[in-house]
Amino acid sequence: MPWPGLPSIATSDLVLIAAYFFAAIAGVSCIYWALAWWQMETWRPQLPEDAGPLSSPDAFGVSIIKPLHGVEPELSANLQSFLTQHYPRFEMICGVQDSVDPVLPLLDGFRRQPELRVVQHTTTLGSNPKVNNLAGIIAQASYPVLVLADADIRVGPGYLACLVRELNLPQVGVISCLYRARPISGFSAQLLAVQIQEHFLPSVRLAAALGPNIYCGGATIAVRRESFDALGGCAALANELADDYALGARIRALGYRSALSNYVVETLVAEDGFLAFYAHALRWARTTRAVQPWGHAFSFLTYPLPLVLMAAAFWQGWAWSAVALVACLRLVYHWRIGRKLRSPLSATAVMLADILGLWIWAHAQIAGKVRWRGRNFSIDAHGQMHDGVQ
Repeated sequence: MPWPGLPSIATSDLVLIAAYFFAAIAGVSCIYWALAWWQMETWRPQLPEDAGPLSSPDAFGVSIIKPLHGVEPELSANLQSFLTQHYPRFEMICGVQDSVDPVLPLLDGFRRQPELRVVQHTTTLGSNPKVNNLAGIIAQASYPVLVLADADIRVGPGYLACLVRELNLPQVGVISCLYRARPISGFSAQLLAVQIQEHFLPSVRLAAALGPNIYCGGATIAVRRESFDALGGCAALANELADDYALGARIRALGYRSALSNYVVETLVAEDGFLAFYAHALRWARTTRAVQPWGHAFSFLTYPLPLVLMAAAFWQGWAWSAVALVACLRLVYHWRIGRKLRSPLSATAVMLADILGLWIWAHAQIAGKVRWRGRNFSIDAHGQMHDGVQ
């Protein structure tokens, strides 16, 4: 029964309205996709296997900050990549908060390398466990430049020289690196790798090309120690879900730029089944929603293939030709990005990853909690995280 006082609308009219609506959304998504593709084609990244810039003998000393919890896959090789740098003065400090953490025996194998130190501590500033670990490590840092990097990251020998050179550019206060993905376990890892390499990375590149960069991610953050102290240090980040984003925002509030490095690091993707992949992807989406609500609200446009499929469901004949065309172009896009980053991924994961990505975007609109390292956290309206589900 129509609502009293309003004209009735035939079902056929509603279907037509929906058809035009989804066609318009799919069209806008394809325009976005074309821009992201153009940005990737014109980009010349420096990859880990590339020769890096030469560093000056009197370059700033660098403290590499490594918060560790448990043994990540291929962790020894990841850590060794940070210790094999063409850079004159640096140290790497690994922080562990649990005296029986299984990573400690692994770290014993690095004791003879003078650049590496291990710090065991129980510092607690807030609800974010990573920031608590960072606080205890940074307190032991010796050098004026801090480079924060996650445990699953691998780099090449030119990494530090490139970061310090870019950090010395005018008005730059913090440098972040994007990352390519190398799946090392099963199909779920392939799904997450596609999300990283073919959706997340191009979207950040395009956003930085169209306006001031606001991305600041934990794969790598390079910042001067004096700037880090000026923003309030780890105490200012202790309850933030997106601590890396909050760090960048506070650096910009000091009057500096948050810059995107041309250096691309590598992340190793290991997901223990589909549920682990889903929880990981949902936490990322929920984090983005907390810190960039408008950006996240429109991020569904990064999934043109499922949007074109939805539009085609309302049309006949030629619409399915459009679906076939977009699907073919999507596979070409997949191949081009893999070649650009020298990190080819399985084509069999592409279509499913795109459909799941759109679903996870929708789920993140209503998700009020995230799961991180086996613990549940609730997220408030300001992006603050609270231990346990409230």
